Parts: sequence; C-alpha cells; structure tokens
Amino acid sequence: MQRWGKHPNGRQRYRCQSCGVNTIHKREDLTFKYRHLLYQKWLLSKLTLSDFSYRYNITRRTLNNWFNQFRKIDVIPEPTFCADKILIVDGYYLEFGATVLIAQLPTNQTVSWLFTYAENYSTWLELFNTIRDTPFAVVCDGQKGMLKAIRTRWPRAIIQRCQFHVIHQVNILLTKHPELVPSQHFKQLVNQISLVKTNDDLKHWLVHYKQWHTQFGSFLKQKTYQQTLTPTGRQKWHYTHGRLHQAHSHLKNALPNLFHYLKIPAIPNTSNRIEGGINAQIQRHIDFHRGTNLFQRRQIIAALLKQKQSGKPTKNFP
Repeated sequence: MQRWGKHPNGRQRYRCQSCGVNTIHKREDLTFKYRHLLYQKWLLSKLTLSDFSYRYNITRRTLNNWFNQFRKIDVIPEPTFCADKILIVDGYYLEFGATVLIAQLPTNQTVSWLFTYAENYSTWLELFNTIRDTPFAVVCDGQKGMLKAIRTRWPRAIIQRCQFHVIHQVNILLTKHPELVPSQHFKQLVNQISLVKTNDDLKHWLVHYKQWHTQFGSFLKQKTYQQTLTPTGRQKWHYTHGRLHQAHSHLKNALPNLFHYLKIPAIPNTSNRIEGGINAQIQRHIDFHRGTNLFQRRQIIAALLKQKQSGKPTKNFP
C-alpha cells in the first residue's frame, strides 16, 4: 500500500500498487476507543443527548447508535497504590437494594469502589479485598459491619471515627431541643468535640465529660419495669431515658477511635472529603441525567470515580 493523498474528510488515503484500488485504512480499535471516551464525556456532562450531538455536529440518531454498544459495559477500577497511606471509606445509597461503597485517599484520588446491595460486613470485606495494599489508617463513619471488616482485613490499621457522624447521630437521638437537663448538657458536650484541636483541648473536654457522667450517671441507668414477664419468668424492663442512654453508648463506643488525629495530624477527623467531594458530585451528575435506569446511573458514578482515580490531587490539598 502506498500513501495516496487525503480523503475529503481529512483522513489518509492509500493506493494498492498491484490493483490500483484506493482505500482508507480503518482502525476499529481506535474507533471503539474514541467513541467510548466520547460516551464517558457525555456521562460526565450536563448536556442532553440532543445538545451533545449538536456540539459535535453529529446527528442525535448517529450518536445514539454509537453509544448503544457502551450502555451495558461496566467500568472497572484500576489497582491504586495505597500502602502506608490514609484511606477514607464511605457508602452512597442509590436506591433500595443498590449502594456503592467508595474508598479514597485524602488527596481526593479514588482507590476503589464496589456496587452492592447494602452496607454490611460481607460487602465491606469484599471491597477491602480488592485493595491489595495495607493502609496506615482508615477514616470511617463507624458502621458496625465496616468496623468489623476493617479489623478483619487490616488488623494493624488505625481507625479514626468520623466526628461529624458521631455528633450527628447524637443530635438525632436527643432532638434539636431536648427537654431533660442531662440531655441538654450532654448535647452541648458532644457538640464541643469538633472544637478539640490540641491535647490540652482534649484534656479539658474529658474533664467535662467525667463531670457529666459523675453527676448524671445514676440518672442514665434508671430503669422502668413492665407488668409482663419474659419467657424465663423475669420481669421485662427498659431504660427510662432510652434515647439518652443510646446517645451515651454511641459516644462511649466511639471514644477510643475519636481523637487519633491529635497524635497524627495527617489523619482527617471526618470523612467529609467523600461526603462533599464525591457523594455530592454523584448526586449532581445523576440529576443531570434524570430518567436513567439503575445500570446507567452506575455507569455515571463509575465514570466519575474513574476520572478521580486517574486525576491529579486537588489544589486545596496541602
């Protein structure tokens, strides 16, 4: 084959020296690659298919035919190095029976993700098994199955509980304006966790916590007995101030893993980098493509996470 000028569309034309036939050499692999990139670009845009086709001067029908072959292709995460680094993990709820679990670095670089049916021990362990390295620390919201999976997969990793989730859960249990004085003081005490920036602040906060527990410890343990009996013949009972007891238990269980960031400043004290940096963007991109089915929404999320997996760290990261 010999080069034989250009086709009117600008592509290289070739001529066979034996038979004299002119042709254009087609690269099906490159065609597939560039059309797939175009499809992912459309998924991450806020344009409709008609507006997108107008921008690239292609008819909507042609563009739709190009995209049909990619509508059932899953985007798979690539292996990302995270040994001795800090990992932030969280889940995003899509709909009933559909959740995406995400792991990322503090630089907003995605490490891995997994589409599954719920957040529990087995699904979190499945995600962690896709990560070949052992991180130095894991920042999480403290979901029970997640904590168990972290200790199973990386028993030596430091676990930092997200302070925002602890405060938020306590505020849900105690409501916005609790009536009981112990609940009011406990709510105020928990809200001050976010103000702990140094070891001196922590000592000051622990003093107030011990004072609260000394003053209201007996109030917290009050029980109310019922008239009915258990199958073994014992009288049924419950904590009189159940919501306050739940809020205190939630804080008590989180305390051992709540202030690791004071010893190691590189560890974030919240998982908000996923909440605001990824989850909010996921919802925004899904809103751009309203009316899509579940698999197409999964493709949008995977395309966004894939972009963040290969992207550069954000400018605001020190």
